[in-house]
Amino acid sequence: MPVEWRSQIKDAVVGIAALAEPSGHHNVRAMTGEWAGCFRLRTGADRTIFRLVDINGEPVLQVLHVGPRGDVSSKYPVNGSAPTREAV
Repeated sequence: MPVEWRSQIKDAVVGIAALAEPSGHHNVRAMTGEWAGCFRLRTGADRTIFRLVDINGEPVLQVLHVGPRGDVSSKYPVNGSAPTREAV
C-alpha cells in the first residue's frame, strides 16, 4: 500500500475516533451478520473495519482490518485473529 494511502487511512481513522458518535460519519456504515457490532469506514478503494470498545470507562476505536473493498470482510474472521493487509 502506498505511503500516501496509509496516511489518508490513518488520518480518516484518527478523525473518526475524535467524533462523539463515529457511526454518524457519512463514510461509516454499521456492519451486519457475523460482523454485527462492527463498522466499516470507506477511504478511497480501501475499507477499514473497526469496533468501539470500552477500556477503563473510555470509548476506544479498535481497528480490526484494513484492506481493499470487497476483500476485507470476507477474507478475515470476525475475531480479528488474522493479520491485517498492512498496519496503518
